[in-house]
Amino acid sequence: MKTQQQLFCFLGLIALTTAANSEESNFGKKIASTNQVIEALNPVATNPDVIPDDNDYEGDIKKSSHDRNISMGNLASPVTKPKAASKKLSAPSKETALSMEIIFGYKSAELTASGKEQLKPVGEALASEKLKNMGFVVEGHTDAIGGYAYNINLSEERAASVKRFLVDTYNIEPSHIKIVGKGKDDLLDANNPDSEVNRRVRIIAVR
Repeated sequence: MKTQQQLFCFLGLIALTTAANSEESNFGKKIASTNQVIEALNPVATNPDVIPDDNDYEGDIKKSSHDRNISMGNLASPVTKPKAASKKLSAPSKETALSMEIIFGYKSAELTASGKEQLKPVGEALASEKLKNMGFVVEGHTDAIGGYAYNINLSEERAASVKRFLVDTYNIEPSHIKIVGKGKDDLLDANNPDSEVNRRVRIIAVR
């Protein structure tokens, strides 16, 4: 029983750690504002109170992962602490993403007028000063209807359609956007695999 309780605690810790390092905004079919898209993909750009990482301080010394320890031998003699040691440690970086149910034609990768309207604030956000130098991944997702290979191809074509619209309409550098077709992998609603909520586009900021 004790071993079983320890296993549950361990699995719970993994789940909490994963959640803490992932941050996603799901807009569904709603049209987000440009500022909402910016905040979803780069919260630091809209939150001036966020403490910057240590690398943002001029003069800091970068240390390798092997330096993440305390040497007890150094405690014998007083030393002056380096500037980096006196600062508050920054939180681990998080994956930031947004998810939207972009409207396409039935079994089509062609964006509808409604789909383009949904993507308008996304294009404005990606072209803004706050995001224009960042990289992004556009993931295409489908529901579970149909074969695996078919859905992979369709989701990749839809992701490519989104990228093409953003690049052509908002003059975004093509190399800043990569596409991935996820097909029916990573369903948003696994309990309802055929639900339309699974037919979506996910945009991830690359740090």
